[in-house]
Amino acid sequence: MSLDLETPLGFAAFLANASNHRKVFIPSTMNMSKILKSVQAQESLDLICDKDFYELEPPGPLATEYKEMCASVKNVICAGSGSASSTIFNANATVIDPLTL
Repeated sequence: MSLDLETPLGFAAFLANASNHRKVFIPSTMNMSKILKSVQAQESLDLICDKDFYELEPPGPLATEYKEMCASVKNVICAGSGSASSTIFNANATVIDPLTL
């Protein structure tokens, strides 16, 4: 599931962060490697993504590199259900149903 400004969750998260003067990164591609590499350039504190992306297990040699790239992210909103854990992101995660918000 790609989240962008055309999805209700992506747009609502953008408005909430903009009204609080916080920078948010909402990836709009399905290429997980591109997303992980662009997180560092965005320097966002907040990330909106789906649960599969948040729980991604990177290949061994890239795990440390991706973890360093994503160190700026402090809060994550995951679209999905249940609980979520990540080896890449050291952030507070909130899992919500993207259809009911």
